[in-house]
Amino acid sequence: MNQALLNKKLKDSFGETRFKPSEDSLTSSTIGLLQYLSGTVFWDLLRNSCGEKHLLPENVGDLLEVYFWRRFLPDLEYNVNHVEPDVYCEFENYNLIIEAKKGDAFGQDEIQWRKEINSYYKEVESDKPLLFIAIGGNNSLKIKFVGLDNIGITQTIYGASWQRLLATCIDYLQKDNLLLSEIRIFNDVVDLFERHQYYNISWLNFLRPKFLKSSCLKVLELWNEKDSILHKNENLLSIIKPVFQPKINSFNTISSWKII
Repeated sequence: MNQALLNKKLKDSFGETRFKPSEDSLTSSTIGLLQYLSGTVFWDLLRNSCGEKHLLPENVGDLLEVYFWRRFLPDLEYNVNHVEPDVYCEFENYNLIIEAKKGDAFGQDEIQWRKEINSYYKEVESDKPLLFIAIGGNNSLKIKFVGLDNIGITQTIYGASWQRLLATCIDYLQKDNLLLSEIRIFNDVVDLFERHQYYNISWLNFLRPKFLKSSCLKVLELWNEKDSILHKNENLLSIIKPVFQPKINSFNTISSWKII
């Protein structure tokens, strides 16, 4: 979280007496730590967080620089104020803009993409292709295209999700050849994801079959009988329902965790 601290981005997280997760604290806690891995691993994690990763290059070269909330000057066409992509990376063969949103369900904005892309091409003199990843805030992880007629550029936007990034980090932790320093980084990232209400989930299709004993079936039958009684008594059901209703983060709905 040191990047958010250094860039004075924690005001939304510590405005109260307890920690309040924010978009900037999430970005700093995850990508801010993952940048300390090798450039190859760092890119592989970002690439695998995208819904259509097969359309992205597998190798982008060494990671040269990482900037958090770098200010690009206004271009006076799409914007009159500076713009701040959440993360800007310079790789050996590509440059990368990452625009992050707090939740996986919604929040990305094409107008914001246009401002950042346009300012980038106005300010950065580079022959390297630009990659653009929008992580979080996507209703779909399919690629999108943004055309900027004023500079003759059509930019591909790659949709990614925080849940996919977390899953990729957990997959890496299962590898046998990790350095201890890498394990510490991944463990911290997984813990920080949890602080931001993203959890390590075991999907049903990966779970091993469970065989129930006959005694368990009797318990299920008993619950089924109780459920029938509750549905017959609407007043009783209205009292009990809130007690058993699970709390679900409105940002991280199940639908947003789908591959595409």
